[in-house]
Amino acid sequence: MRGRHLSPIALTLAGLAGALAVNRPAQAIPAFAAQTGLACDACHIGFPQLTPFGRLFKLEGYTLGDQKYPQIHNLSAMLQAGFTYLKEKVPGGLSPDYPSNHAWSIQQTSLFYGGVLDKQLGLGAFVQGTFDGVAHQFHWDNLDIRDAHLARLGGRQIIYGFTFNNAPGITDVWNTLPAWGYPYIPDALGVSPTAGLQISGLAQSVVGVGGYVAYNPTPANMLYGEVDAYKSLPNHTAFALGVGPANGVGGTIPYWRFGVQHSVGEYSVEFGTSGLVDHPYPSGFTHGPKDDITDIGLDTQIQYITMSQAISLQASWYHESQHWGASFPLGNTANLNDTLNQETITVSYLWHELLGATESFSDISGNADSGLYGPSPISGNANGKPNSSSFTTELDYYPFNNGGPKIFPWVNAKFFLEGTIYPYFNGLSHNYDGAGRSASANNLIFGGIWLVF
Repeated sequence: MRGRHLSPIALTLAGLAGALAVNRPAQAIPAFAAQTGLACDACHIGFPQLTPFGRLFKLEGYTLGDQKYPQIHNLSAMLQAGFTYLKEKVPGGLSPDYPSNHAWSIQQTSLFYGGVLDKQLGLGAFVQGTFDGVAHQFHWDNLDIRDAHLARLGGRQIIYGFTFNNAPGITDVWNTLPAWGYPYIPDALGVSPTAGLQISGLAQSVVGVGGYVAYNPTPANMLYGEVDAYKSLPNHTAFALGVGPANGVGGTIPYWRFGVQHSVGEYSVEFGTSGLVDHPYPSGFTHGPKDDITDIGLDTQIQYITMSQAISLQASWYHESQHWGASFPLGNTANLNDTLNQETITVSYLWHELLGATESFSDISGNADSGLYGPSPISGNANGKPNSSSFTTELDYYPFNNGGPKIFPWVNAKFFLEGTIYPYFNGLSHNYDGAGRSASANNLIFGGIWLVF
């Protein structure tokens, strides 16, 4: 930060991180680990969940460490591969070029730049480009470039900064918002519910700038605030970046995030709120009258971290108000106003940075709208309701958290096995699509590896 050494906050947490990392030389995302000289569990509970030190590293603009400028070790790579099994097959294939069931896939292959850009200026970045193995297409992925600084306000230290990024919530330091929330490895070949929040759907199709402040960011307390403004990518830019067509949102999209964190001993508790307002054009239009969508969310995270185990709980609730002032007159919706709610609760346990288990419940609900949710095989909603719920159980094995192989010491990996069941899907438990398919037909088992090096 402008030529200074680590801040007192960083020194305190670095001591904690060093203690947690004793005898654990493996690195998580190697770019960050190589820059800080710390092991993966300094910043992560497994991965990608952040520890208090990991949150500080992100807030200070990815610049912590002695390195002042980019180096070759700021480049990393990732691979996610797995096997998908559905209770009942999907006629025509799980995806183009894939069988109707029992399918192997390399879901993602990514390249990263992570870490300092110019420590004197407080500049750092997290940049990801991904080849989607299911869609057979390269696209830009997560982007967060920061300019972070230290100051004092009212006798308390603050971290403040500016960000250029491409997804609402990608800047967040807790694992409660959709951008970094569970599932951390969703199955790209599974059948997904029709309905989804706007705050999730805007990722990578927008670019935005904003500012944030973390007041009194000590190991015990932190008050956080952030405001960003996003614009939809132009259509030709969206196609060039592999995310076209453009999402068709007019004007500026304001996004806000506020949170408070308090820690006692090994416990850390966060409560927060977030949301956005946007004005999408009706489907097929790029100008003219617009609709209005507002997302407002509440969230909490509780962590308990010791040398031998870590327990975390994340819970979030979102309410989306939809006013179809442009779509309703065109007959695209059956109602002028609709609502959508989504709740997610996730509990995870990690033992000796080696074995992990996660249980998660997710529920989407809203009023019926036959214009938005109509019947069709597999993906349809026979009763016009968006309601879906799921339970996911995940088991993980981290073979390299206590040291990678001698020939490849910086590699890290997570072997995972996920099982998801749907009590109801797209509005119903049975014949939800109007073509005879039951919600349980979409129950799946997904297992594989998440490899970073």
